[in-house]
Amino acid sequence: MGQTHLTCQSCWVMIQSNEGLFSHKDDQAFRWVGRRPARGLQAMTKVTQAHIDARTRDILEAGMRLFARKGYAATTTQEIAVEAGISAGAIYRYYPSKEHLLRAVFEFCVGENSELFEQASAGVLSPLEALTRTGLHAWEHIKEENASEHTILVLETLLAAVRQPDELAASGRQMFQATVAKLEGLVKLAQEAGEIDPHVDAHSLALALEAAYLGSRVLALGLGEEVDPVLRHVQELVATFALAPTSAASAQ
Repeated sequence: MGQTHLTCQSCWVMIQSNEGLFSHKDDQAFRWVGRRPARGLQAMTKVTQAHIDARTRDILEAGMRLFARKGYAATTTQEIAVEAGISAGAIYRYYPSKEHLLRAVFEFCVGENSELFEQASAGVLSPLEALTRTGLHAWEHIKEENASEHTILVLETLLAAVRQPDELAASGRQMFQATVAKLEGLVKLAQEAGEIDPHVDAHSLALALEAAYLGSRVLALGLGEEVDPVLRHVQELVATFALAPTSAASAQ
C-alpha cells in the first residue's frame, strides 16, 4: 500500500497511503475517505507544494548550467540530478524526460524576454522610445558577466530543436515568435503614433532587429567589445524608418 502516515484528531485515526486516505474511529472498521486531504493534513500539502516548486526550479537551473557547459546532447539526466542535489530517480517526478526540461528552458527564456520588454517600456512617453530603450536594455545584457553562458544556452536550445524537430521544433519557434511579436507590436504602435513610416513592413523590421541582436550575441562570444559599434548601426537602421517631428505631425 506504500508508506503510511498516522494522524490523531479527536478520536479519529487517519491513515494516508499512496492510494488515498482511510479513517478509523475507536474499534470501527476502516473506511475510505478519499484522496482529498483532511484538515489536519492541509499544512502538509502546502509545504509539499512549496517543496515541489523549489525542486522544479533547482532542476531547471541545474539543467541550464549543464546545457551551457556541456551541451544538451552530452548532458545526462544523472548529471542534472547531481547538479540539482537530488537522486536520479527523483528527477522524473518533475520532468518526465530531458525534452520536457528543455521545453521548460524555452519557456524560461520567453519569460525573461517579456520582463525585458516590460522594464524597457516602464515610464516611456512614446512607442518609439520604448523600442529604443528595449534595444539599449538588450545590449546591456550582452555585457553582463554571465552573458556568454546565456548565449551558449540559447544556441544549444536552438541546435537541439533543429536536431529533434518532432519533439522540440515547435517550442523553439514559439520562443522566437514571442520576441518578434513584441518587437512588431512596438513598431506598429510607433507607426500608429506617426513615429515610424507606415509603409515599413513591421514584421520584417522586427525580424531584422532580432537577427541583429542574436547575431551580435554570437559575435560577442569571440570578439567581445568589438560588437559595440553594431548598436549604433542598429539605431541608425531604426532612424531611417523614423519620421521627422514635422512629418509625424502631418501623418497624424
